[in-house]
Amino acid sequence: MKPSDKGPILQGSLSSLIEKFSHQDVIAEMEKEYQSAPTKLLSVSLIDDNAFVDEVVFPEDVVASFGSSLQKKGFYNPVAVRKKENGRYEIILGRKRFFAAKAMGMLALPAAILEVGDEETLLMLLADTRDQRESNVVEMALVCDALSRKFSYTQQMLADLSHQSRSQITNILRILKLPKWLRKDICLGKLSYGQARAIASLPAKEIEAMAREVEKHHYSVRETEALCSKKQKQATHYAVIERWEKENGTRVELKKESIILHFASQEERDAFLQKASE
Repeated sequence: MKPSDKGPILQGSLSSLIEKFSHQDVIAEMEKEYQSAPTKLLSVSLIDDNAFVDEVVFPEDVVASFGSSLQKKGFYNPVAVRKKENGRYEIILGRKRFFAAKAMGMLALPAAILEVGDEETLLMLLADTRDQRESNVVEMALVCDALSRKFSYTQQMLADLSHQSRSQITNILRILKLPKWLRKDICLGKLSYGQARAIASLPAKEIEAMAREVEKHHYSVRETEALCSKKQKQATHYAVIERWEKENGTRVELKKESIILHFASQEERDAFLQKASE
């Protein structure tokens, strides 16, 4: 694997790209490739997290489980890294093992050193995230967003590569609308993807309050969707009222189930009633 210096891989052959990165056994195939790459023991202190997905954190019990496995069985496969400047490396595949090794105080770990550019790094991350049994939706959102921004991948291309529908990619990308602290809650399992997807549909000013309410009361996905749907309807309702006030110079007052209209004069009232009856 070598980084392309001729622009995005996509400009080369879309069919070969889809064939390489969208079939079910892509991770096994990549493992075969990087097992033949130069492998050596690297100091853990020389390896940096992946810049594209470094906001994705893991629950402590997951890291501890991987650490326990490393102690008992060792590394069954090397992690995959790529070279950076100043003699440092960036992790590509094996982030859980990397963090587990750090948590266990290991000084070095076996690593396959790959010569890949940003685009192929992102495609490897996308394939890895897609094929994980417990897929991290925040990681997939970050990777899809980077491929879209940096290399002009369309949502349909991302859908083909990730075995999702286009609407699913749209929903996954919408997760990035949420603030980072809330995306961290998704990573840690405090908020499910279904709950996050519903909350992300709200106006930005409503998101934080709804998220805290959902977490406080432990609402289910269905309850969260119902609450968010109600909020959306209210927001639409208020937007219509605000537009009416601006267009007609009439103040609208809401009281429980009633709507009170305030007019500056009898003539304005009559004009409104005439327009409403048309």
